[in-house]
Amino acid sequence: MTHGAGAFSFGERDLEQIRRTTFVQTVEHHREIESTNTRATRWAEDPALALPALVLSDVQTGGRGRGTNRWWSAPGALTFSLILPRINSSDEPSWLRISLTAGLAVYDALQQLRPGLQIGLKWPNDVFVQRRKICGILAETSPRAPARLVLGIGLNVNNSLAAAPPAVAATAISLVDAVGYRFDLSVVLTHVLRQLAEQLAALARADTALASRWQELCMLTGHRVQVDAGQRVTVGLCQGIDESGALLVDTPAGRELCRSGVVTTRGQEESAHRA
Repeated sequence: MTHGAGAFSFGERDLEQIRRTTFVQTVEHHREIESTNTRATRWAEDPALALPALVLSDVQTGGRGRGTNRWWSAPGALTFSLILPRINSSDEPSWLRISLTAGLAVYDALQQLRPGLQIGLKWPNDVFVQRRKICGILAETSPRAPARLVLGIGLNVNNSLAAAPPAVAATAISLVDAVGYRFDLSVVLTHVLRQLAEQLAALARADTALASRWQELCMLTGHRVQVDAGQRVTVGLCQGIDESGALLVDTPAGRELCRSGVVTTRGQEESAHRA
């Protein structure tokens, strides 16, 4: 718990502690930036860059999500991108597994910071607390650095959603809203980075326990869902996530394995679960 500047910004001591106590080798810190992922995809092109490398910002003004989505941010949010060696091949299931594994890391970090929080994974790249979005994940690569992965994470920490646009406030939440007090951003980041190191290492060695966990934590299981993937729309009952990271949807025509798309739940809770 904190009430000082550490709730809204990072100092040199924080950055040094991150280098010393996590797997990060290189840190670039910005007071304000448009998008940490945009900067990271460019920085990844430097062959001399020591990995893992971290791009961190106190304020992000134009964060990107999947497709044309944008990530709303305000002072007190945790917004960063990691540059890593590529973990898997470039096929869609690999990207799904990376996003879901990062979601597990955020889940474990949040449980450590505040045990007992109601947390779930929303396929393919979100983490929810109390059935509202608290974290978005974006995995991508630069065409000029295909051997490197950029993993962007936006986590609502001390940025109360009371200040958010109404459409965001209706579907999202922050840690401060959920528990009633602020956190030191460097403490939260350190927890997340340590879990990412552990979970991504498990993904690299094809640990089957990962798939069991994201199946267990899938908050869409048992809900009627619609998955929009371009010209293809799948509607049915969600049965969780398989080992490849695909969303399992039982339709009148049989079971569909959805590997991309925007998913919404159908019925009364639709707006609360929109990607």
